[in-house]
Amino acid sequence: MLVMKFGGTSVGDAKCFANVKEIVARTKRDHQIGALVVSAMSTVTEALLSAMRMAAAGDEKGTREKLDYLKTKHLETCAALFTGARCAEVEGKLKEILGEFERICVGLGLLRELPARTMDAGVSVGERLSSIILANYLDDQGISAEQVDAMRCVITDDNFTNARPLMDETREATRRVLLPLIERKTVPVVTGFLGGTREGIRTTLGRGGSDYSGAIVAAALDAGELWIWTDVDGVLSADPKMVGEALILDELTYEEASELSHYGAKVLHHKTLSPLLSRMIPVYIKNTFSPEKRGTRIGPPHAGIQQGAKSVTSMAPVALITIRSNGGPSTPELFARTFDALSHSETEILMVTQSSYQDSFCLLVPQTMAEKAMAALHSAFRLELNHQYLDPIEVQQVTALALIGEGMRGMSGVAARLFGALAKEKINIIAIAQGSSESNISLVVPLEARAAAVKAIHQEFIAPVAARR
Repeated sequence: MLVMKFGGTSVGDAKCFANVKEIVARTKRDHQIGALVVSAMSTVTEALLSAMRMAAAGDEKGTREKLDYLKTKHLETCAALFTGARCAEVEGKLKEILGEFERICVGLGLLRELPARTMDAGVSVGERLSSIILANYLDDQGISAEQVDAMRCVITDDNFTNARPLMDETREATRRVLLPLIERKTVPVVTGFLGGTREGIRTTLGRGGSDYSGAIVAAALDAGELWIWTDVDGVLSADPKMVGEALILDELTYEEASELSHYGAKVLHHKTLSPLLSRMIPVYIKNTFSPEKRGTRIGPPHAGIQQGAKSVTSMAPVALITIRSNGGPSTPELFARTFDALSHSETEILMVTQSSYQDSFCLLVPQTMAEKAMAALHSAFRLELNHQYLDPIEVQQVTALALIGEGMRGMSGVAARLFGALAKEKINIIAIAQGSSESNISLVVPLEARAAAVKAIHQEFIAPVAARR
């Protein structure tokens, strides 16, 4: 059984929907399709968020412009794909959901704030609209299909805007809702990105939520594979804007893909892989607009998989925070209190390095979280800072780089080559970490050195592989 997920660019307009139909028709010849999981049409999620924010701010004119844009985009797509009674039927369903969203905006205008629960109810409209269009278009073209609202089968907690699926209940509900459709050879078209609480309140799954939905459905159905359709040929060995000779990678392990996403590569959000791991379900990243290409396979490691460096990725700006004891807390206490403070402030930690000769260490956090991280640390160490038992906590904007590849920890000379490549370009290394993962060497360089560093590392490790192909 195969589950396929289509991203926003894959359903960007009427022509894209027709292209998806061709992919589904071809795939059905050789595979049993367990479900299609679909994102909102491209630009729609941003428009929904903008409309709600404008409504909460009292900007009636701006809200109306966004509402008109959403209505025009979906109804024009409907008119291009359908005729006659089917067109009227689909248009009626779209108008009903768009009317629901308009009422949400009216309520926000009265409330003058945007609660997380209301945000989820509003932003989920995009996937509901696109899934209605796709399901009806497939059905109209002779491929039996039915739209399924994921609120019925992806059961989550009530952490609105970043809900966590309750996998046992989700598995039961997904199989109960989807298997009868599959058995009668009807393709379920499931809304990505969203779910619902046990009480039937809409939730969304946060960043990477649509891909995550695809993985959740694939795991619940015990699918053989998950195909994620997007607008690139696969996962690249580097950002092509920085490295012109970036390669399409044939294969990655789950760990390599997770490390890439953690350090900024727009391949998959790392949480997408978690439902697939226990069932060892491979995922393919494929191009909707070049479906004949194999794409990149992501799955468990095996004997024949390439060892060594495969890709280099970067994040910038990120914040490097340095904490240094001045005769105050010991290293264990410093670590414990720091991580406790950052945990309570829900700050993501990208990397940690420790000095070998004094009670000090530095940690890397996303720039968007730097302000709350510093506030949490100043609150946790207020007494020590006031009495100068800690030096002033430092923060600077830097670039995080990661060299990714299975088994690098067991290869001699990798670190030396990495340092040498950067030294040739006179790039200073501020911090480095290796050891916790066999698939990642991460380091910090000055903000302005990002592109040069990525290019130098790629030239040293990846370009020779390309030359041998």
